[in-house]
Amino acid sequence: MLAPASLGARFRRARAGLSVGAGRELYKESRAEGGFTLIEILVVMAIVVLIAGGATRGIRSLAKSDLRTAANHMSGAVRFLFDRASTTGKYHRLVIDLDEGRYWGEVSDDRFYVPRERETELSRAKDKEDAEREEEEAKRKAEDLESSGGYDLSIVQQPEDFRPARARFGGFKDMALKKVTLTKAKVAGVFTPRLMDPRTSGTAYLYFFPMGQTEAAYIHLMDREGEHSYSLVVHPLTGRVKVYDHHVQPPLDDHYDDEGNRIER
Repeated sequence: MLAPASLGARFRRARAGLSVGAGRELYKESRAEGGFTLIEILVVMAIVVLIAGGATRGIRSLAKSDLRTAANHMSGAVRFLFDRASTTGKYHRLVIDLDEGRYWGEVSDDRFYVPRERETELSRAKDKEDAEREEEEAKRKAEDLESSGGYDLSIVQQPEDFRPARARFGGFKDMALKKVTLTKAKVAGVFTPRLMDPRTSGTAYLYFFPMGQTEAAYIHLMDREGEHSYSLVVHPLTGRVKVYDHHVQPPLDDHYDDEGNRIER
């Protein structure tokens, strides 16, 4: 049988243990009811910022990768048309629709003459009118030829001033270079020595000539957000395309001869 003193000490120890356990439970309940501490909130916010920053950098890197892929594909199209014009002896051109974000290749059996003067909005409008008028004249001559029983009456008319026939371009029959639609990039501008100013809308052309020659050209691509840009610089004699991961300003004040060579002043 235990002494009263031993019983009292034992009772006090049990009471003290009960108080400590109750205090721990009370602390846990207060933590659950009170929420997170300031340090915990700061740690969570730091983690969220890091994740958001990494996601943003990943998206930007992906957009730049898509832009680089589009630039490389267009560079390959330029090189393909240059080689094809050299081997077939026919005139080729790269058609770039800046409004729709598309480009494709065309070929012509006719001889193409590069204009001596630089192309402007006014000259393009006049060229369009001339093309429509020539098309109407061709239709009228075809109707006259049919109505006259196959006899060409134009040979008895007064001779007109010589005008070179307009080259007629058409798509490839073997579809070697299909139409390409840019989905994650856009063509921001095209410049060649024929142009007074870079084309930023409408349709631009890059011509390739037999025996291995093209136009000096600057083609600018951008991503859809306009944050990144790539530049394609085409060499006129070799057809080599150099791709830059930034905007390259074309030499607007330079002058070129009929073969696309820069004139030193």
